[in-house]
Amino acid sequence: MSKSSGYNRRVIPVDEALEIVLRETPSLPTEEVALEEALGRVLAEEVCADADMPPFDRAAMDGYAVRATDVASVPASLAVVGEVAAGGWPDREVGPGEAVRIMTGAPVPGGATAVQQVEKTRALEGGRRVEILASVPPGAHIAPRGSEVRAGERVLERGTTIGSAVSAVLASTGHARVSVARRPRVAVLVTGDEIVDVAAAPGPGQIRNSNGPAVAAQARLAGAEVRLLGVAPDREDETVAVLGEALSGGPDVLTVSGGVSAGDYDLVEPALEQLGVALLFTRVAIKPGAPLVFGRRNDTLVFGLPGNPVSAQVTFDVFVRAALLRMQGARVVSRPRVEVELLAPMKNRSGRKAHLPARVRFEDGRLVARPVRSMGSGDLVAHARANALVALDAERTRAEAGERAGAVLLEGFLEDDGAPI
Repeated sequence: MSKSSGYNRRVIPVDEALEIVLRETPSLPTEEVALEEALGRVLAEEVCADADMPPFDRAAMDGYAVRATDVASVPASLAVVGEVAAGGWPDREVGPGEAVRIMTGAPVPGGATAVQQVEKTRALEGGRRVEILASVPPGAHIAPRGSEVRAGERVLERGTTIGSAVSAVLASTGHARVSVARRPRVAVLVTGDEIVDVAAAPGPGQIRNSNGPAVAAQARLAGAEVRLLGVAPDREDETVAVLGEALSGGPDVLTVSGGVSAGDYDLVEPALEQLGVALLFTRVAIKPGAPLVFGRRNDTLVFGLPGNPVSAQVTFDVFVRAALLRMQGARVVSRPRVEVELLAPMKNRSGRKAHLPARVRFEDGRLVARPVRSMGSGDLVAHARANALVALDAERTRAEAGERAGAVLLEGFLEDDGAPI
């Protein structure tokens, strides 16, 4: 099978490639799911408060609801005329010289203008009276009705990824069911005669299939449902057959790792063309991962990722993950980017935008990065030890210790074990 030259084969910059991917990414339809099933999904609707929050003047402390003017001079002895627990409702107002015992979260009775915390009081006469030991200003320890949110106010934006805090807001606004984007359907194929199953003992010249599980995990973390297609051998007829079967299943995204370079056994590009995939680029100026194929057939996006394991993971993170999130309508589709101070020199002699493994952490109020020693795009262990990728532009061939550089934070960034870097 001959390589086609029907599309632009130039090496394009990373930003241009990402722009093409996002431009070609279609939006997925929405569906409604139960709130408890919505974790990690992307909200497909704007959410407004259905009531004031809090819905009443709410005590922020255990203590006593009082009139601030009655405790301007302390100690002040007040008659305890009632109690309000969370979930209860006051049965009377607080008059001059009176106090009501109150619990955190309970509605503040009328007439009271402050709550004094119980630690600054002393019970007298078996609790019939209370001595206030410190004065409080009006409004102290009271969350006024509507001080957090007013009824009708927008509380969540469309495109928000649903985490634990967002789940709490949805619950508080009565959303037992939530409108979200449908999960993207991703098909994952690995190619290569050298690839054997994870459970197998590799023979001479063979390696275990790490790309399949890694790409599948990345896709699931981006909200996708994954179908693993196994490993295709480096034979023209089987490559076409497996890719054709994968495309006929109508996935939203097909990822193929391996077989996208310029060697005699790199058969993915021509196979995709034969199957009617319109290829939009085949080379990107990124390190690791320059041989990177992207195309589209109808509403299916097709990514031909490099076979080297780290290259596959990095290019997935930069391009495929962004597409999956864009499909779901996410407001943010790229990983967090920060500026770091380098603790050791880093080199980039590739002539491409390099993404170099590093450990990033906060130290003395600043973000610092130490390079992770890596043997290249096949060094899976080094990539797993990194929690960030320091990005050096093609023109920046070296960055010295103490210099600043941009970095992309990976999902392991928040799992800092505190070990020195």
